[in-house]
Order: sequence, then C-alpha cells, then structure tokens
Amino acid sequence: MTGMSDTETSRRWLMKALREASGEMHELMMRALRGSMPEAEALIERAWRHETIAAWQLGHLLFQDVDDLPLHDYEWLEQAMVPDCYEQLREWYHTREQISGVLYMMSPFEWEQTANHRFQGELSVESIARSMHQTDLEILNTLRAQLQPT
Repeated sequence: MTGMSDTETSRRWLMKALREASGEMHELMMRALRGSMPEAEALIERAWRHETIAAWQLGHLLFQDVDDLPLHDYEWLEQAMVPDCYEQLREWYHTREQISGVLYMMSPFEWEQTANHRFQGELSVESIARSMHQTDLEILNTLRAQLQPT
C-alpha cells in the first residue's frame, strides 16, 4: 500500500474544505437573509461573483485548452444580469456543487494545468480553488461574527 503524496494530500484537504464551507456558508447566508443582517446581500453577491468567475476561469483552463485566459472575466460579469440575492444564493450553491464534482474527477495532470491571466498572473486549478477557499473563509468569518447570539 502506497501513501499519498503531499500534493495529493493537499488536494484532498482543499476539496474537503470547499465542500464543508459550502454547507456552512449556505446555512449562515440563509440565516443572515432571514435575520435582515445589513451586510447579507453584499456578502451573498460577493460569494456569487467570485464563484461565477472561478467557474468561468476553470472552464476555460480545463475545457478550452488555452495558454492565456480571457481578460474580460470581471467586465463580462459586470454586463451579466445580476439576479436577486435569493437567486444568487441558489446559483452560488449550485455552482459550488458543480465545481466540487469536477475537482473530484480531475487527474493530477489536470489539477496542475495552468494559464496566464493578464492581471492575476499564472493561474492553476489549484490556485483558483485556493482563492475560492480564501473567499469562503473571509465571508464565513464575517457571517459568524455578525450572527453570534448576543
């Protein structure tokens, strides 16, 4: 029986962290909306925007076989019709489920694929997933602090 490499261990940890965060974030974002938390809609929109861009970047990186990612991800999103916060929350959760499924099915070769982004430099599947996790942590920390019982 062979042990897992550090890369494989890191990959599994990151996928587990994304999956676990999505459940807690969904629950806390729903509580924030029901509780009329002042920042709820802005946090949900931030999560939705970040997840949408991550999905878009991963799609280009994995399925378009490009060396350079399109530069217009934020501009493209600005032109998109922004749904209401409940639809953003639904779309965010659905997109997270899709991304998690893709990440679990990827080979080590796919996991390491990279492409250049003019403003963000070299992006890999792992760096995009880590960015998603970082955003999750920031949003979760804000939600936890705001929703603590008084």
